[in-house]
Amino acid sequence: MQYLKLITGALALVSVTIGLGTTTYAQTYNTTLSGASPGGLWSRIGGGIDAAIAKAYPGSTVSYQTSSGGLANIPLVAAGKVPMGLATDGELNAAVKGLKPYKKGIGNTRVLFRVYTPASRFQMDFFAVTKSFADKHGIKTVQDIVSKKLPIRIAINRRGNMDADVGEAAMNLMGISRAKVEGWGGQVIHAASKEIVSLVSDKRLDVVNFGISYNHPRVREIAKNSSPVLLSYGKDVASKVAKQFGGEVCYVKPGEYKWTPNGAASVCMGAVVVVNANMDAKLAYNLTKAMVEQIETFKNKSHRLIKKTASPKVLAQKGNAPHHPGALKYFKEKGLAY
Repeated sequence: MQYLKLITGALALVSVTIGLGTTTYAQTYNTTLSGASPGGLWSRIGGGIDAAIAKAYPGSTVSYQTSSGGLANIPLVAAGKVPMGLATDGELNAAVKGLKPYKKGIGNTRVLFRVYTPASRFQMDFFAVTKSFADKHGIKTVQDIVSKKLPIRIAINRRGNMDADVGEAAMNLMGISRAKVEGWGGQVIHAASKEIVSLVSDKRLDVVNFGISYNHPRVREIAKNSSPVLLSYGKDVASKVAKQFGGEVCYVKPGEYKWTPNGAASVCMGAVVVVNANMDAKLAYNLTKAMVEQIETFKNKSHRLIKKTASPKVLAQKGNAPHHPGALKYFKEKGLAY
């Protein structure tokens, strides 16, 4: 895809004050945001960012570019191939520390602003066993699976997805590693959420462990087809996994899902917009200012879930890389810096 070049100068004559004989100019920004697949949460977030910046700087455009996700976006930003990119906390944590799948740390990315927090539960690990399998084997907790060495057929996210690494790390800590599952006669498969729903419907899975937003339609579809038993990582395991991947412990409260009375501890990730450390400080300041001042536009033109959670304080929340100095300057001026 052809990348749009970032225009940082005063490009458009927007008003003339005839009585004073003076001319006023406004910045116009034509830039690109690299996200993920089209039509999803991040695509809608991209639309909200575009609307907010266009409202603040008329004539501006933020074009949404599809990609394979944050793991790809961070290197693109670091290499200067795209001005802005979306990334989860886990992806940015891995990039900064040089963890899998990166061969070494990436040190020249900065956080411009946050789009949602882990507490929003937009990316939460969903861990459940189908009711038929639970009833047959008397499963109420993860330890019931471990102690009975059950031959579970379990699905986690597709390979190359950070949620798959998070889920597998939790499984290892809980004693249901891939090697143990296979030793019990079970199977661990990788699949996208849509495929997982289909496999559950066809009774080809017993357990699922994948990242998705709380009460997502696909979770509701699984619940409709199988009345699952929600399983918990437990606070200790969730804390260790959250620390490893740069996320936070989050919870499903008892009764939040009507089909299960029990709560559960899980791991959640937030997401941020990252930019190159060399981005012009004034540009970073102005883009951040636009997002804060046009927060209502961002909320109204973005995903419905963002409308419930976005705020200036959320935009200013820290990420797993430092804020860009231009963005931090604006947050400090507004008393929003953490």
